[in-house]
Amino acid sequence: MRSKEIPLKIEVFAQDDENDFILRNPREILSVLRDIVQQHNRVALYYNEDSSVVLTLLLAADETGIWVDASPNPIDNRNIERSNRIVFVSTHNMAKVQWVSTETTQGLFQNAAAFFLPLPRKLLRLQRRDYYRLLNVEPNALKCLIRPYAAKKHVHHEVTVMDISIGGVALVCAEDSVELTPGSTYQDCEIELPDVGTIRTGIEVKNVFEVTARNGEVNRRAGCVFVNPDAEARMMLQRYVTLAQRELARKKSAGE
Repeated sequence: MRSKEIPLKIEVFAQDDENDFILRNPREILSVLRDIVQQHNRVALYYNEDSSVVLTLLLAADETGIWVDASPNPIDNRNIERSNRIVFVSTHNMAKVQWVSTETTQGLFQNAAAFFLPLPRKLLRLQRRDYYRLLNVEPNALKCLIRPYAAKKHVHHEVTVMDISIGGVALVCAEDSVELTPGSTYQDCEIELPDVGTIRTGIEVKNVFEVTARNGEVNRRAGCVFVNPDAEARMMLQRYVTLAQRELARKKSAGE
């Protein structure tokens, strides 16, 4: 059954965290991918430096590789085939699944346009219980204070936090705010966590992509990892999300 609770967007992790959730055994990887094929789970395919995305399906998986349904838009297909890096995000038994491919060949699968990719060497499989995440909804969204210039610490921008985990944050890129680009690093960032305190750490922008809301409004979001957060910051994040989840559960049970 397809999970409707897990958003198909790229999960950003610091390298040390990522290793805890990686599958490297080819048999395990193939088993997960075959289940995704059989369950007809949706797959988000990110290309163009993770800034563009199409929704697709896995058509087949075996020891040699996987077949992925092509986009109905031929321009998308050409850009996908030319991409040096493609990120796939899907779900498997209520867990988020993510993998990266650097080799893509366009061809035919059962007489229909499709992409063939080698079997991934590693696959991220993340249960909801394995990470702390909270979706922030306006007007109570958290704010990340970013200082874009190291020599001008008095210059800062407040950027809205869409979600947060121990590994990092997803930020909304407003037109009048600091321009976040992949590879950029910002030191001395601050996020005030209500009833917990303020964490201070650096962030590195890993990817930027567009999200279209139901009303047609297009926003740019940046996935960022925390740069060497200390033990206190991690503990504060855990405590904040735990408290927030308890409050959401209370409101749900109270029918608010």
